[in-house]
Amino acid sequence: MSRQLPFLPGMSFDDHLLKGNHAKSHVFEYKNGSGTVKDFAPKKSGGVEVSATTKLLNSKVGGGASASVNSPQGLGQTGEFGSTLGSTLGSTLGSTFGEDALSETSQEPRWISLDRKVLRFNGYFQEAVHESHMENFRVRKCVIYYYLEDDTIHVSEPRQDNSGIAQGALIKRHRIPIPDDEDDQFYTMEQLNVGNEVEFYGKCFRIVSCDSFTRQFLETLDITVPEDEDYPEDSYTTLRKKQKAFMQPKVRLNKQDRDFKRFMEYSVKNRHTKPSREEAALSKQFLSNDRRVLQFFCCWDDRNHLNGDFRKFIITYFLANNMIKISEVLPQNCGRDLFPVFVKKQRVTKPGTLEIYQPEDMKIGASVTAFSKTFLIYDMDDFTKNYYRKNFGWTDFTPLDVELSQKRKPTQVPPPPNGFGTDEDSLGSWKYLVPTAPKKDIAKYIKYDKVCLRFSARMITNTPEDMDRKFIICFYLADDTLCIFEPAQRNSGIMGGKFLQRCRCKKPDGSVFQASDFNVGGEVTVNHYRFKLVESDERTLGYMESNPDTFAMADMSSVIATMRARVKMNNIDAETAFKQYDANQDGTLSIEELRELLINSQLAEQEQEIITVMRNLDKNEDGRVDYTEFLQQLYPAKYEESLKSGSIKVSSFDEDSARRSDSDRLKEFSKIKTRVLQEFREKVQSRPKLFTDVFRRITDRTRDALIGENDFRLAAEKEMNLNFSKIEVKALIAMVFPKPNVRLSQNDLLKICNGSSTWNANNMRSAGKV
Repeated sequence: MSRQLPFLPGMSFDDHLLKGNHAKSHVFEYKNGSGTVKDFAPKKSGGVEVSATTKLLNSKVGGGASASVNSPQGLGQTGEFGSTLGSTLGSTLGSTFGEDALSETSQEPRWISLDRKVLRFNGYFQEAVHESHMENFRVRKCVIYYYLEDDTIHVSEPRQDNSGIAQGALIKRHRIPIPDDEDDQFYTMEQLNVGNEVEFYGKCFRIVSCDSFTRQFLETLDITVPEDEDYPEDSYTTLRKKQKAFMQPKVRLNKQDRDFKRFMEYSVKNRHTKPSREEAALSKQFLSNDRRVLQFFCCWDDRNHLNGDFRKFIITYFLANNMIKISEVLPQNCGRDLFPVFVKKQRVTKPGTLEIYQPEDMKIGASVTAFSKTFLIYDMDDFTKNYYRKNFGWTDFTPLDVELSQKRKPTQVPPPPNGFGTDEDSLGSWKYLVPTAPKKDIAKYIKYDKVCLRFSARMITNTPEDMDRKFIICFYLADDTLCIFEPAQRNSGIMGGKFLQRCRCKKPDGSVFQASDFNVGGEVTVNHYRFKLVESDERTLGYMESNPDTFAMADMSSVIATMRARVKMNNIDAETAFKQYDANQDGTLSIEELRELLINSQLAEQEQEIITVMRNLDKNEDGRVDYTEFLQQLYPAKYEESLKSGSIKVSSFDEDSARRSDSDRLKEFSKIKTRVLQEFREKVQSRPKLFTDVFRRITDRTRDALIGENDFRLAAEKEMNLNFSKIEVKALIAMVFPKPNVRLSQNDLLKICNGSSTWNANNMRSAGKV
C-alpha cells in the first residue's frame, strides 16, 4: 500500500510502528523488590529473550536449542513429560507444556510461565574466628533461592537469637557470575544441586539440602538429586546446646513475670489454661472499662510549712485497672518548672493500709493521700458526675470554694513632672533605672495622620485691644498637640502670625487636651489664656459627626434625646415657640431664628448642638428648617398621628403660607448671593496672595489652563478656607461665573473677585437657572 501512495510526508509508514515492543533498553532493573542486572543473552526471532532455564527445559524436552518453551514447535514435542512437569510447576508451566492449551499459552513469555517458581537450597559456609579460645571457625547457615524466570540468585541467612551477628540478606537478588570463567557465564540451576559447592564473591557455599518442590522439579528434568546432608557442628554451637539443656530456672518468678510468662504461653505456644477468679475479674474489669477515665479537680494546701504554697492539681482515675495519675495545673507566671506529671500512673494505697483507692472513695470533699501529700477534691468533670449519678445514685455535686482571696496590690502613683523635658521624659526616669526615649504610638500616628480639627476662636478678656482679636486653633489627633495662629488684621496694631507653636498643652486640672474638649461654642484655657470657639470648617464638622462616641454634641440622636427630655421636664411648648420665632410666617426658620428658639427655650446650651440640629434637619440644604422636620424630631408620636390623618401642616398656617412659592425662594437665594459675594471679596482683599496661589494651582491642574465651576467648587470647599455651607458655595458660584458652562482664566476670575470685571451685568446668570 505504501508503494501505491506518493512518497510524501504523511503518506508513508515508519518501521517503528510495526514493532511490538517499544520499551527502552536498559541494564539495571528491579524485580520483586530487588535490584537485578538485565541478561543480554541472544534472543530468538520475535524479540523474546531465551534464558538458560528455557534452554535447559527445551533440551530436556527434546527440541534442542532451536525448540523453545514458548514456541509451538517445542510444545508439540513435549508428550507425557510436559504433563508431568506441569503438575510439578503448577498451572502456568503445565498449561504451557500441555497439548490442550497449546493455542492459548504459545505466546506467553517465560516471566509469565515461570513467574513465582523458585528453587530453594539450604547450605552453609564456614567463617574463621580469630582470638577466641572456644572456637576456630563458625558454621553459618544460609538459604539459596534460584528464580527460574530470570536466572537470578538471592542468598539470605536466617536470624538466630543472641547471635551478635548482623544476619538477613547476604546477597541481594541478581545474576551471579561464575568466578574465573573465560566466557563470563552466570550461575544456572545446572550448577545448583545437593552436595555441590558454589563460590559467590569469594565465599564458598556447600548445599546440603533442598525443599520438596526443588527436588521434584529437578527429578522431573532427569537431574539426580542426592540425599540431604547434615550441617556440620562447630565447638561453640555444641557448647551452647549442652548449656541450654542443663539450664533450669532456680529463681522464683514474681507476679509481673508470671503474668508475662502466661501471656507468652497464650500467644506463642497456643496453650490455654483456666485463669483464676482474680484474673477473670481483672480481665472483665479491663474489657468493660477500657478507655473510661474519671477526672477530679483537687488542691494541695502546703502553706503551713516553710516555703509552702497553695497548688491545684487534676487527678485522673482509670477505671480499667484502678490506677491514679496526678498532674499539676500551673498558672501563668508562677515561676515553676513545667512537669507533665506530678505522680505517674500507678495504684495508690490508703495511708496505713494495703487497700487501694476505689471509685466510691473519690468524691467532692474527700481527701486523697499520695506520698504523704493530701489532695482535697473540690470538683469533677461532667463525665465523672454522670458516672456517679448512674452507678452510685449520687445527686449532690456542688463544688467547693477553694479560691483564695486576691491580695490588693498597692497602686503606684507617679510623681509630678520634674520640669526636665516633657512629661513622658519625667515618667520614663521614674519607671526605669536608666531613662530611655519615650515610645511613640505608631498605630495612632498611622490612623490619624493628617487629621486636624480646625476652629476659629476669639479671646475672652476684659482688655479692649484684645477683644477683637481672631485666632485659629488647630488640634492634631495623631499626637494630641495643638497650635494657635492669629490672622493679621488691618489697623489692629497687632502683628499676626504664630501665637502658639505646636506642642502638647495641659488643661487647668493638669490633664492633656483631648479631641473631645473642643466643640463649637465651648471654651478652652491654654497657658492661662481663655478662648471661645466660634466656628469650625466643614471638614471638622464632618469628622465630628462621623465619630459620635468622641463628640457627643455632634451626635444627632443624643442631641435630639436631650432636647426631648428638656421639653418634657420644663413643659416647653415647642409648637408655640416655633410660630413665635417664625417672623415671615412661612413655616420655616433660618439658622438665626432657630438659634434664638433653641437658646431662649432652653432646648440647647452649646452652639455645637445648634449646628448639629441645623445640619441634620436641613435636608434640602437651603439654609432653613421646615416645621414638619422640626415636628418629626421633637414630637415623633404627634408626627405619626398627623401623618396617618394626612395633615402634617400647622393649624395656624394655611396651605399657601406653609409652602413657600418659587418666587420667595428665588428672592431669598438672591439675598444669599449678594451677601456671600461681599464676604468672599472681603476675604480676597484681606489675603490676596493666598487666593492668587489657589487660582494658579487650579490652572496648573487643568488641561486648558482655565477654571470651571467644578474646579472652583472643590477649591472653595478644601483650599480657600471659606467656611461656607453648601448653599452658600452654590450661591457664590452663581455670582462668580456669569454664564453657565463657562471657563474663566485666572486674571478674569481675579477681576470678578475684586469687583473690576468688565462682564456685562445683564449677562449674569438669572436666579431661575440656578
